Order: sequence, then structure tokens, then C-alpha cells
Amino acid sequence: DSRNSARRQLLRDMWVPEYRNIGKTVRAEFIIGLLTYQGDGHEDKIVDELFAEHTKYGDLALVNAREATRDPYRGDPKCTGEKIIAWFQQVVVMYKDTRFFMKADWDTWVHTIRLEHNLRVLAVRSEPVYLGNTLWCSYSVGDFQPCGYGFGPLQAGGG
Repeated sequence: DSRNSARRQLLRDMWVPEYRNIGKTVRAEFIIGLLTYQGDGHEDKIVDELFAEHTKYGDLALVNAREATRDPYRGDPKCTGEKIIAWFQQVVVMYKDTRFFMKADWDTWVHTIRLEHNLRVLAVRSEPVYLGNTLWCSYSVGDFQPCGYGFGPLQAGGG
């Protein structure tokens, strides 16, 4: 909806001038599920708006997954995780030589220059590194499927 588009524009307006590495050594994308939380395709008007926005900015990651329901207490945790899993599956193919990926919500402020510096320090490691905390939905290590709300098996970060 227009609120999401306005939030994305606000981040573009604030981040790009603030952090000189965005668009150079750091790529920022907004993850958008191509399906509603019911599993249907979006209305034509929304598809047209997304197409125009992506054509203009090139920073939408459109994934074949459901958008989360507007009601976080609806009891369907799979919606919250599908989009993120689909994005991670997509970026490891599209950007196969990229060493690090990061996911943040629209209301998260990321100091990209400091983050890039810290990641470059970690880049000397040869094993995979996960930093972060999965708050709303965690994932089964065996099949990478969402396993419910709250802190799950991958809720801690580190080495």
C-alpha cells in the first residue's frame, strides 16, 4: 500500500545521502512478497505500482512468497518467514560472489559504513557466520521452514 511505498522512499531519502557506500559496496533492497498472506496474487494496481517503483529505483527484491498478515496474532507464523527464506534463496544465486547478506526491517537504522567495516574484519574467516536475532519466527535447522513465534533454535548470533 502507499504507506509501505512512502516508508521505502523515506529510507532512500535518508540512507543514500548519509552513507556513501550504499550503491557502491553495499546494496540495499526492499523485500516484497508477490503473494498476499492468503496466497493470492496482488491486485493489478499494486503490481503496476511495484513495477513502476522497481523500474525507477531498481531496489525491490520481488520474491515468490506471501506477505505477512497485517495481524501478527493471527496464528500463521509461516507467512512471516516465507518472504525472508525466499529472499535468502534468491540472493545466493543472483549475487553468488557476495560474501555477506543482511536483512533488516523498514524501521531499523543501519550504520552501513560501520557494518561494512565490521564485516570486512569477519571476512577473513572461512566458515559461515550468522549475526543477529530472529525474534518473531525462527527456522528449523533441518529444512529451513519457519517453526513458530518467539525465540527458536537460531535466535542467538555468533560464530
